[in-house]
Amino acid sequence: MNGGLRAAERNELEEIGRLYHAVWRETQAPLQPAGVAAYRDEAFFIERVRRFPVPPLAAYFEGRLLGFAAWADNTLGQLYIAPEGRKLGLGRALLLASEHAIWASGFDRARLLCLVGNDAARTFYERCGWRHAADIVEEAETRSGPVPVACWEMVKDLQV
Repeated sequence: MNGGLRAAERNELEEIGRLYHAVWRETQAPLQPAGVAAYRDEAFFIERVRRFPVPPLAAYFEGRLLGFAAWADNTLGQLYIAPEGRKLGLGRALLLASEHAIWASGFDRARLLCLVGNDAARTFYERCGWRHAADIVEEAETRSGPVPVACWEMVKDLQV
């Protein structure tokens, strides 16, 4: 496939897991306690992708996987774009397709968590019509047990 979005096939999940790991290390790991990144190796992300309740939505450009999105119920849990895929409109396309899928599943509001300090992501979501709803603390696993991680809860009323 040269370009576009589509549900990932089973044989693509490992590649999506590798992309997830690489982009997470770049964009998320610096904003979390060091023990979280030490716990989350590439195998962690590959296994996580294999356990998604719905096949992730993969974004391709010129035949290369450059991004993906995944959700459960009304919560967008992942939206990751490789550095070479940024500024191509893939993030916005994945976000809109995810919003539509959430809406089509019967939800009229979507939510996501954005790490406090990830200002670029928050700005992107706000430009796409999302709003900050609350500051919350989630727990992230480490080898020595869970640690608190501050997040912004973002929401969007869906009228797709």
